[in-house]
Amino acid sequence: MVSKIKKINIINIMKILIVENNFLLKENFFSQLDLKSNLNLFFSSSILKSKRIIIKEKIDFFIISSLGSKLNSFNVIKEIFDQKPRKKIIQILDKVDDNKHKYSSHYLKKPIVFNKLLSLIIKPKNRVYQKKNLELSNGLIFKRYQRKLLSIKKKKEIVLTEKESEILNYLIKEKKFVRKTDLLHNIWGFNNKVKTRTLETHIYRLRKKINKNFGIKKFIFVQNNSYKIV
Repeated sequence: MVSKIKKINIINIMKILIVENNFLLKENFFSQLDLKSNLNLFFSSSILKSKRIIIKEKIDFFIISSLGSKLNSFNVIKEIFDQKPRKKIIQILDKVDDNKHKYSSHYLKKPIVFNKLLSLIIKPKNRVYQKKNLELSNGLIFKRYQRKLLSIKKKKEIVLTEKESEILNYLIKEKKFVRKTDLLHNIWGFNNKVKTRTLETHIYRLRKKINKNFGIKKFIFVQNNSYKIV
């Protein structure tokens, strides 16, 4: 049985300044984040405009993309850091080998998975509170923040990859059959039109790892392209 999750409903408006000069990406930010009732978005395409917004508004988080030559993200981050706390700057990287600014506290790579972004900008008191360790069936304990699975019977634990942990956490949270398209969208940011075997590969490896180490063959049940923890 999955332990109960206690929900705390506290509405707190978060003010987010998004510094980006790419129109399509700005539209994507707006369409994805503006639907959240507790987020108030501000957009800027220059250091000067960013400063004006900072003076007028109490910004909770800054999302700054790795930009072109006309608006260098390093200069923007440095300017904002001089005025605001370090922990509030999220740098969006265009490529894996992009330089990370030392004043940024978080880094996300494109294509952006907006659920990951939301997990960074939503304050803890707005989140659904969960116990750090969740008791599952078959005598397993999921250590969420350590990305580990512990078997009480075997007195043994295994380390999960980041994606395995995210899949497991999402299935536990939903407590029902979750469609493949929902998992791909919420964990990888893929839309319904994308055809990929990424999820099947991760599920296969996770089940194989659990069976090999704990001797549990039935863990994640598959039905009609949907998944659920047994």
